Amino acid sequence: MKEVAAVSMEGTSEFTPPVLFFDGGCALCHGAVRRLLRWERESHAGLRFAPLDGPTADALRQQGQLPDHREAVILWTVEGAKEGEAAVGLALDLIGRPWRARAFRLLPSPLRRAGYRLTARNRHRWFGRVPEGCPMPAAPARMLP
Repeated sequence: MKEVAAVSMEGTSEFTPPVLFFDGGCALCHGAVRRLLRWERESHAGLRFAPLDGPTADALRQQGQLPDHREAVILWTVEGAKEGEAAVGLALDLIGRPWRARAFRLLPSPLRRAGYRLTARNRHRWFGRVPEGCPMPAAPARMLP
């Protein structure tokens, strides 16, 4: 298993994986984070969340632990970073919903990837944007900058 050091940023405490990075301006992404928090089993409450364009993601990019692009959901774990549909499936496992992850994985991989890319490419047009500075209403302690 890959070693991942705790990351510290000036003015914040250290944090460790897993962290799900999402488009902070996307209404679909905000809804997905809320849904993951609602679906999460209490015994699995360890997943944290941060915007792809925030200082947490920037700190990890500077350390080479996170990809540069900001177009896909990225799940940062001790094994490394998973992107797109792979991140979604693993996040479902991490919150204690393996049956949802298995149902998601029943779709053939090319179809899953194509569906994810189509949705990601059109997310702002189809679902809209979150107003600037809109806070995440649920679990503020689980949100990283």
